[in-house]
Amino acid sequence: MLDLLLIPAAILLGFALRAVRRGEYRLHGHLMMATFTVIGLRVILHPRGLGPLHLALWLAVLVAAGSTMLLGRAALAWREGRSERSGLPRVHRAAGALTLVLAVLTLATWFLRNHR
Repeated sequence: MLDLLLIPAAILLGFALRAVRRGEYRLHGHLMMATFTVIGLRVILHPRGLGPLHLALWLAVLVAAGSTMLLGRAALAWREGRSERSGLPRVHRAAGALTLVLAVLTLATWFLRNHR
């Protein structure tokens, strides 16, 4: 039943990716933080249903997402002229792609698990 929390997370992710395409970087950050929170709640609320492999995968997704968000804050600072490190948006974009791939693999593993 808690898997239904992944539906709003997917919707928030879609809105966040649409916001970044429109150039609304702050909105993108807020929506990604909301997505991170919903996924984190899913992992926290039902730890008994997670085996060691699934728990490790979900925690890896959360760590990757958290790191990507920290890079996103730095990239936003550069976009707003508060930083001189121009390579950060590229690093943030690459970290986001890695996080997205890791999340898709984790979801595939989660949905294809054996119910005992």
